[in-house]
Amino acid sequence: MYSNEQKRSTLSISGYSPDSVIDNKDDSAFKTRSAWVKDGKKMQVAANISIDLTNQPRVLLNNCNMKLTAYPNSDEFLIDNYEDSGVKYKFEIEEVCCIVNEMDLADGLANEMETALMEHKLFQYPLISPQVRSFFIESSRLDSPATTLYTSKMPRRIFMGLVSGEAYNGHYNKSPFNFQPFDLRDVHIDYCGVTLPGRPMNLDFGNGKCVEPYLMLQEALGHTRNNTSCNSISFDQFKSKGFTIFGFELSPVPQDTNLFDLVRPTNLSIRLNFNKPTPSGGIYCIVYAEFDQIIGLDYQRNPIIDTVV
Repeated sequence: MYSNEQKRSTLSISGYSPDSVIDNKDDSAFKTRSAWVKDGKKMQVAANISIDLTNQPRVLLNNCNMKLTAYPNSDEFLIDNYEDSGVKYKFEIEEVCCIVNEMDLADGLANEMETALMEHKLFQYPLISPQVRSFFIESSRLDSPATTLYTSKMPRRIFMGLVSGEAYNGHYNKSPFNFQPFDLRDVHIDYCGVTLPGRPMNLDFGNGKCVEPYLMLQEALGHTRNNTSCNSISFDQFKSKGFTIFGFELSPVPQDTNLFDLVRPTNLSIRLNFNKPTPSGGIYCIVYAEFDQIIGLDYQRNPIIDTVV
């Protein structure tokens, strides 16, 4: 969702370099990342903490206790290595620090906030909470029957991609972010008695018949309704170079974090059909969904999370 300018500037210090083709050892971005750590060189990086509470614009109250625990994936999942030398590379973290921005409020404003907190007993933070689900599709299948993923409330929008079974479980020679079409013909989202899209897509990625899902992805990201931002994913990349991600808007306000839609309990399911049997080893369907969420802090700074808003 970041622009190409951000990818080549601020995101570069997080260890990111924008690929033109995923899983290609000749791609310039892969060569750039390899040069950063070649021959065991150390690399210092900095990136935002991508969790719900830090992905919203409001500042936290003072004296809030937060504990962050990170669990890294396996080395096979984290490292791309296309040289087939048999060398088992390792990813090692030597030092971690957290940089926090602190605001020094005027005494009058700080006192007013404490008075309001004691009076109302609760400060609320509306935010967008993402949830990720995945399911496995066996090899030699031409379809995946309706798979129910969410059974509580309807998400704002969802994004879906397909990766090989080996890449999903970790493999030195395969990137877990290589989202391929796998000769997908149709994808349907069923929720609240509605099917999206309303008609079969009849996709044929090999012949370039996939404009509709590309446009739906850009619409879900909000890039088709303005001329000021773009995620720099070209149609050619979407079609065959590892960027085949499907986007669906389910809410009237999918991108506005200041507005909440009415809660609509529903069962959300996904149906997939393929032109050719799925490959050996099977594939995984990964679904990223965004939900309305509220986190509250009481006068003692205890967090209160309401999972149904």
